Amino acid sequence: MLTRREFVLVICGLSLASLTGCGKEETVVAHCEPQPIHDGDECAVCGMYITEYPGPKAQVCLRDGRVLKFCSTNDLFVWALQPDSVPQLLRAYVHDMALTDWERPSDDAFIEADIAVFVTDTPLQGAMGPALVSFGSREAAETFMQEHGGRTLAYSEVDWETLNELVKQGFDWD
Repeated sequence: MLTRREFVLVICGLSLASLTGCGKEETVVAHCEPQPIHDGDECAVCGMYITEYPGPKAQVCLRDGRVLKFCSTNDLFVWALQPDSVPQLLRAYVHDMALTDWERPSDDAFIEADIAVFVTDTPLQGAMGPALVSFGSREAAETFMQEHGGRTLAYSEVDWETLNELVKQGFDWD
């Protein structure tokens, strides 16, 4: 039988042990894979139907297990560059446009966004105007640029200035 003192120590120890997990953020990592994009899926930023527009799409897995889908890589970055988005982001995916069709990108062509090479300053239009075109390799991006021009950026180099330049290009449409 426990003495009164031992009982109090056990209860205090259990209380402290239960508090140990408090304040720690749980991460849902188990099933963070690209999801198919369906006809009725809406962009998490602009609300447009994703499949109605050409060019690369994107999606993110959040730490709480939710998946957000985007009609363009441009909108992915509009979301990802928000300060409150950074702590929520577990993983981001974009289409490797060397592996899929421009008009209707395949769900099988998603790659992790942080390894992608992005091409900007091209004449190609996506859902949000001039596209930020994603590729799985620098070689594929350079092959694309031989035909369409542009310049390459790494995921970490895409910033608000890049997005603003894409918007300015959109106003130069003929």
